[in-house]
Amino acid sequence: MHIAIIGSGPSAFYTCQGLLNSIEGATIDIIEKLPAPFGLVRYGVAPDHQKTKNIIKLFSKILDNEKVSFFGNIDVGKDVSLEFISNNYDAVVLASGAENDKKLSIPGESKEGVYGSSQFVGWYNGIPEYRKLEPDLNKKNVTIIGNGNVALDCARLLAKKRDELFNSDITDYSLNVLTRSFIKNIYVIGRRSPLESKFTIAELREIGNLADFNPVIEYPLDLLEKMTTISDLDTRIKKNLELLIEYKKSKDLKDNKIIFKFLSSPVEIMGDEKVEKIKLRKNIIEGNKLRETSDHEEIETGLVISAIGYNTNKINSLPLDKYESYYLNDDGYIDKNIYVTGWAASNSVGVIGTNKAAAQKVSARISQEITSNKSTSNELQKFLKEKNKRYVTKEDWLKIDKKEVADASENFVRKKTVDIEGIFKYLDT
Repeated sequence: MHIAIIGSGPSAFYTCQGLLNSIEGATIDIIEKLPAPFGLVRYGVAPDHQKTKNIIKLFSKILDNEKVSFFGNIDVGKDVSLEFISNNYDAVVLASGAENDKKLSIPGESKEGVYGSSQFVGWYNGIPEYRKLEPDLNKKNVTIIGNGNVALDCARLLAKKRDELFNSDITDYSLNVLTRSFIKNIYVIGRRSPLESKFTIAELREIGNLADFNPVIEYPLDLLEKMTTISDLDTRIKKNLELLIEYKKSKDLKDNKIIFKFLSSPVEIMGDEKVEKIKLRKNIIEGNKLRETSDHEEIETGLVISAIGYNTNKINSLPLDKYESYYLNDDGYIDKNIYVTGWAASNSVGVIGTNKAAAQKVSARISQEITSNKSTSNELQKFLKEKNKRYVTKEDWLKIDKKEVADASENFVRKKTVDIEGIFKYLDT
């Protein structure tokens, strides 16, 4: 059985592992839009979270299997059609994640200095299309919209000094910009209360351990304390609240601050061509429902990062939900011989580990539902050769990986290659 997996992040590799374990003789082609494998782990996980990136060791072992091939720098839907892939493989699994930023849908969103978190994270993590983003960080105030871990990642990276980023794999160009910034205040804006914030305790704790910034919690202490007494309160939420209370009571007064503002919704980004202010609407909670008020606040800011979630990439005419967040599917099945897993199937829900079960479920379905008849097909290879389209093989990736580690600056893990032309020039030497 010959199977194509589109994408090379955690869901892709967990699916690949499941297929190899459940289907004897299966051969698998992993087709990736970017030149390097590992998706979210390489390009999404923060560069200072190297323990999280250790999962790459497992994925590398899976990739090393002789039954697995890698086609990097191939964008399905652009370089090759999904129809072609479907026709030439027994089964196709979309594990392409969700990389498009959800829109704020407010006036001024297109002004210079406004970025989606996918863009900003892609910039400091080395996604080739974002390497020339060049955000202007010579600003006093920065605003981040969102109350999840990605918002905290962005805040933390903006706040860290150079030595706080030692032993990371941050890109050279972003390191130079980030560590020379003039930022004094980083606002983290949430539309709901601390009770509904999506931070994990580890990420929230890191904000309190920064050398030059301290957290400021703009929420009444008595209400925070009252929230901790709610019966049957989720343990994760309670830990977050207790840490927010600790931050609220702290007398640590550094010059630079990460300011958490809750019950605030952005309604307009103001300025001429560039962002100069952001207008926030105050919200209140009545019962369990959010209610908008007529009260507004304006904050001077020179940069806005929106971290409110992601939409998946639309490939061909495959059906998406009404918000275009994920592919409509029946427990992982879309149509014909096409399946889906991970964020592309679940509205960007779950962390690396939680997508493993879904990937294994899809693998099991394929092993039960698909009959092999294309086990020796190499039509994709032929097609790309005819089109003169360069792609990165897994042997190429091993060379790139070795070079990145060898070229790393002192105190850093690797020097990521982000120039696609440069990658192929190196591979040709």
